[in-house]
Amino acid sequence: MKLIKSLLILLFCLFNTLNAKELEKVSIQLNWKYQFEFAGFIAAYEKGFYKDFGFDVKLLEFKDSIDVINEVKNKKADFGIFDLSLLEYYDEKTPLMLLANYMKKSALVFISKQDIITPYDFKNKILMAEKSQLNKSILAELLKKFEIKQSDFKEIKEHTFSADDFINGKVDITTAYLSNELYQIKKSKIPYNVVDPANYGLYTFGLNLFTLKNSALSNPNKMKKIIEATNKGWEYSFEHKEELVDIIYNKYSKLKSKDALLFEANEIQKLMMPNIYKLGSIRDDLVKDILFKLKEFSTNKNINIEDIVFDTKYLKSKNILNTKEKQYLLEKKQIKMCIDPNWPPLEKIENGKHIGISKDYMDYFQNILKVPITLLPTKTWGESLDKIKAKNCDIVSLAMNTKERDKYINFTKPYLSSHFVVATKNNELFIPDVKVIIGEKKLGVVKNYAIVDILKKKYNYKNIVEVDTLKDGLQMVADGKIYGFIDCLSVIGYEIQKDFIGELKIAGKFDDSLDLSVGVQKDDLILLEIFDKLIKNIPEEKKHEIYNKWINVKFEKGIDYSLVWKIVIGFFVILLLIGYKQKELIQKNKKIEEQKNKLKESNNQFKRIQKELEKTLKSFETLLGSTMDSIFVVEKNICIDTNENGVSLLGYESKRELIGKNIFEYIENSSKKEIIRNLYENHEPFEVNIKNKNRSIIPSLVKVKTTNFEGKPVYIISVIDLREIKEKEMIFFRQSKMAAMGEMIGNIAHQWRQPLSVISAVSTGLKLKFMLGEYEEKAILSSLDNMNESAQYLSQTIDDFRNFYKTDKKKTYISSNQIIEKNKNLIISSLKDNNIELIVENRCENLEINTYLNELIQATVNIFNNAKDALLLNDKDENKFIFFVLYKEDNYLVLSIKDSGGGIPSDIIDKIYEPYFTTKHQSNGTGIGLYMTHQIIENHMNGKLEVKNEEYEWENKTLKGANFLIYLPTL
Repeated sequence: MKLIKSLLILLFCLFNTLNAKELEKVSIQLNWKYQFEFAGFIAAYEKGFYKDFGFDVKLLEFKDSIDVINEVKNKKADFGIFDLSLLEYYDEKTPLMLLANYMKKSALVFISKQDIITPYDFKNKILMAEKSQLNKSILAELLKKFEIKQSDFKEIKEHTFSADDFINGKVDITTAYLSNELYQIKKSKIPYNVVDPANYGLYTFGLNLFTLKNSALSNPNKMKKIIEATNKGWEYSFEHKEELVDIIYNKYSKLKSKDALLFEANEIQKLMMPNIYKLGSIRDDLVKDILFKLKEFSTNKNINIEDIVFDTKYLKSKNILNTKEKQYLLEKKQIKMCIDPNWPPLEKIENGKHIGISKDYMDYFQNILKVPITLLPTKTWGESLDKIKAKNCDIVSLAMNTKERDKYINFTKPYLSSHFVVATKNNELFIPDVKVIIGEKKLGVVKNYAIVDILKKKYNYKNIVEVDTLKDGLQMVADGKIYGFIDCLSVIGYEIQKDFIGELKIAGKFDDSLDLSVGVQKDDLILLEIFDKLIKNIPEEKKHEIYNKWINVKFEKGIDYSLVWKIVIGFFVILLLIGYKQKELIQKNKKIEEQKNKLKESNNQFKRIQKELEKTLKSFETLLGSTMDSIFVVEKNICIDTNENGVSLLGYESKRELIGKNIFEYIENSSKKEIIRNLYENHEPFEVNIKNKNRSIIPSLVKVKTTNFEGKPVYIISVIDLREIKEKEMIFFRQSKMAAMGEMIGNIAHQWRQPLSVISAVSTGLKLKFMLGEYEEKAILSSLDNMNESAQYLSQTIDDFRNFYKTDKKKTYISSNQIIEKNKNLIISSLKDNNIELIVENRCENLEINTYLNELIQATVNIFNNAKDALLLNDKDENKFIFFVLYKEDNYLVLSIKDSGGGIPSDIIDKIYEPYFTTKHQSNGTGIGLYMTHQIIENHMNGKLEVKNEEYEWENKTLKGANFLIYLPTL
């Protein structure tokens, strides 16, 4: 027995050894000691996620003598963890590649004493910091932005990696990580300020996983598995924080207490923002910004994002070409391309530039081929076909294979597809079968388009009108010159949404689809093979990315419901007829039993009506199901029908669960009055809060239409879910507030200086008089009054600042005088410091409006700040004016903010309200201030915002600048 047991143990050990050999050994070098900052990697190891993907991972703790970058470069570790400054260590001989990023916001900040509010206050203070943090970090960028040199500090002490010196008052400022030292400081309960670079428009991120570029490119699947296993580790860590804290404390390190580790866990989760960003994802915009700065300040850092960021979307197609094809491209030097110049959103030439879906695909192809794809401009599609026929261009970006074109073009495999549809006027009925109208109705098509060949080959080509452009054809439909226009769904839908909302609709669909390929010159077989390979290797996620960019939200507002109303009315008319006939049949059965023949005839009639009813019901349900909105058909507040979107919105699985329920069960109490009022009045769409089956609140846009049947109202309620829109709007709102915070803090600091000086002078004077025994009661009381007035001014300033950052909950009545006073309190100091004169004129003294005060002030302060920036960009020291004028026009209070900064260039004046559009360097501007101003005025306050450039006279001088006009309703 002992022998058998020994053999079994030996076999068991051998089995485990063999299994262990199957796992690939991998090492990850951490850039600090074991703590929750690395919980995702620890969880992936402890919970076997790395083993599940075939890896035996070793986590290497940081030691003082270690250089993490060199550990990976010298292959002492397979992977490393570092902050974003690893981009600065890019070496062409041994290049690194960024695989994943976890902290979406840097944890590195300055912690200062309570009276040190902004970087301006750092001068002559004692700082504790690492040298590297002051030379290469986001903190160094912040100091550079405020023009603060290391010599401006009274003393710089080497960092002890503890907050004790700060807590004990030995230093005024310390660099710290929000997830580490801040725990000690909060626990000590001493007052402090956080000076965060993000509040001044400086963004970066940390906790980056990287490896050697050669390793990443030679084995992309291995990289993807490591990333995926690590991501699973982070998901587990955030779902089981206490468990990971116990594991780290008991198995890895006791340098931090469990409470400190749990504090760190919560802060790390905030910095990773997993609810906003996908774990491990890399923000290309931030990487590009850092690379731009490297190119700006160092001639040796000429690297692109593709060189340093691992991205499986690009890797899939990198090495698809053979030697012959690569040599062909090397000799060709460029690929000349023709497109359809007027076919949005698929493609278009706008201001001489190629835009649209095909442009994004061509950019993707060009990135792989490393050969320029050059646009050869044309005015029509026919001209583009002539160009490739004459061999002036090498390819056409989007074309369908037809018999005629096959004579002079070779076609790749299709990479875009869209069904043909017919667009008609809104008052036309839905066309179940488009074949019946071809030849009978006058229809338009664009000359030389593939649909022409399809119509000639498969259908009756009579009554077909060929036009030069899609827009010309749709205009002919709107003018009643032709019945309908045929093209593909995406193109017609885009054009209707853009120029024909309320006039035209998509009324029918063909079985035929438009399958679009790259068209290549007939005799260029190598180029044909190259593009076939490119198309074959397009990742699905790239296709979705491009499609969603141009198509995903193009039809939200253009849906027409007139046909729904007609079908609903017809539906109830048929029901009435059926009811009447049934009643008639019952009466006849009772009175005249012998009239069986007439009864049979009536039964036959009933069957015919029933078939028509079923057909109508089927069409009605098809139409309900085809819309993107949630549709509810309601009688006496009871839901009698809905579509699948409605079922899903309210959390049910089938219509049966919803039909028969009172719709007011799903309306939040505060919204019921709004719904009831709109059931009796045909209003524009309005917002309400809906409750689903689980009582979760869903902000929604609702439109109600009423139709009467025998005096009984039947309502059609369409609902659009606004949750995603509201979340994005809130993110923009917060970003706008944060972008303004740095400037606002500076303004407050300026406004505090004078009253603080008064308080200091008065208190010192009083002390001196008491010491000398020379004082009078009257003089003391007067001095104390001065101190009290200054203190009250400080208090009011703080209230103004605090109120500015509150989110308004309800409207209040405010006067034009208050609007002027609030704005002056917040901006006057900043304008004076920059030698800008503010001229205020109130032409409507004490006119009151009911609005959201804080949001209005946020909007006006954004405009004042933009005006200030425009004036500071002007090299002249004189003629710096901002005019703030309030007056009444019709039923509006008008706020005019006009500057003398020269005006806004005409080529960008139409873009200034776009999110993230800015003319400033990215370190100084976020591009969301004017976007949020536009949102606040037009969406939140039902007002209007206009801007124009004006030339005007002031003090015998001719000035020019931008004039922003805010119209606020007074009723």
